[in-house]
Amino acid sequence: MKKRFVINLTAIILSICFCARLCAQQQTASVGSADTTRNQSGGFITGGQSSVSRLPRVAEINCGVSTVSFGPGARTIWHSHAGGQVIVVTKGTAWYQEKGKPKQILRQGEAIIAPPGAMHWHGAPPDSAMVHTVATPNLDKGGVTSGLPVTNQEYLNP
Repeated sequence: MKKRFVINLTAIILSICFCARLCAQQQTASVGSADTTRNQSGGFITGGQSSVSRLPRVAEINCGVSTVSFGPGARTIWHSHAGGQVIVVTKGTAWYQEKGKPKQILRQGEAIIAPPGAMHWHGAPPDSAMVHTVATPNLDKGGVTSGLPVTNQEYLNP
């Protein structure tokens, strides 16, 4: 009985993951390496190439989920999320910084929470690519507030 339950549960989880991945692949868009490119998530990424895979939004869940691939040197502009944001690094090393605070280094498997309303940026270091998955909860509180591009001095300083 227990073995059958585990097999059924595993099949359900794999089916959900497969469907979510399929939906994400259908929503993928790539942007080029222009100095500033507007990506599918509505934000700006500067300094390099990036691509975004977004899961379709489900109103009842009130949370957006995207996976973003950053080429070396690519980073977001300064921005904030009214409902906060959870960032999970899934490949490589990420840089994250909140306005007025030191830059933080996040490695594969590590996560950070950008508090609601906190102006921040995140991206890849200049010499390597990075992939992260972000969850943006509380979408009913409002969307993204865009700021200025991250300067090279801000990007490279600790």
